[in-house]
Amino acid sequence: MEMDAIITEKTFDEMNLPNTIYKYRNWNDINHKNIITNQEVYFAQPTSFEDPYDCKNLVRYDLLSDDDIYEHYLFYSKERHPNWTRQQHRAFAREWCEKSLMKEHDYVKKRMDEDFNEFDEHFGVLSLTANPHNSVMWEKYSDNHKGFVVGFNPYKMFQYLGGGGAVRYYDELPIVYPRPKHSFEKQHYLQIFSKLSKWNFEEEYRTHWFSSNSLTVKDRTKKLPPEAFTKIIIGKSMPKEILEDLLNSIPQDLYHVEIGDEPLLL
Repeated sequence: MEMDAIITEKTFDEMNLPNTIYKYRNWNDINHKNIITNQEVYFAQPTSFEDPYDCKNLVRYDLLSDDDIYEHYLFYSKERHPNWTRQQHRAFAREWCEKSLMKEHDYVKKRMDEDFNEFDEHFGVLSLTANPHNSVMWEKYSDNHKGFVVGFNPYKMFQYLGGGGAVRYYDELPIVYPRPKHSFEKQHYLQIFSKLSKWNFEEEYRTHWFSSNSLTVKDRTKKLPPEAFTKIIIGKSMPKEILEDLLNSIPQDLYHVEIGDEPLLL
């Protein structure tokens, strides 16, 4: 999947999405129940992820050459001072190249750490999957088959939330360069939609939320429209009393949702 395959208003109808995307859940976790009782999903902080590299593929200021640093400051000058002459932009870039700390290891590390901490506070991810019949996922994320899976219409969900797309898996994570070598859009895609190949069993799709302010738990919790929900799949080992509680907790807004069982062959 190329960078421009992230769902946007322009590409949305052209996306080759699965008919349904899914979220594995555990009914014994009150926060997981909310996906049915309140139609709420949660956009998690990158620091909470099990994968230590997920969304932590930082912009690599430390890999910039002298020419790259010059181009970085030239780009910055043109962005901040659009009315300057070519000579003024070049003079600005040369001056800041001489002053630049981008060759200083401690400065670069500090800047990268600060960038990530800010990103972590202002950004959240909702992880989903194309596969509701994955034994590893049932064991790992749905209480060893005693939980449940919720299915969503990806078009309605992503359109409501403002975007989303499939994760791409790599043996080595791609390098993310500062602007202008990589545009902000490419940085964004490579940081958010790239994971190592060891996680490809998840067949992940994801959507995300960003705010100019630090996100609280309340900010990270989003209520979805009922029409985004399509299925509930019951784990093959779900106890009868939990099943009854789940079924009795389905609100009227979700009465249209198809309810089925996890195939026993799993």
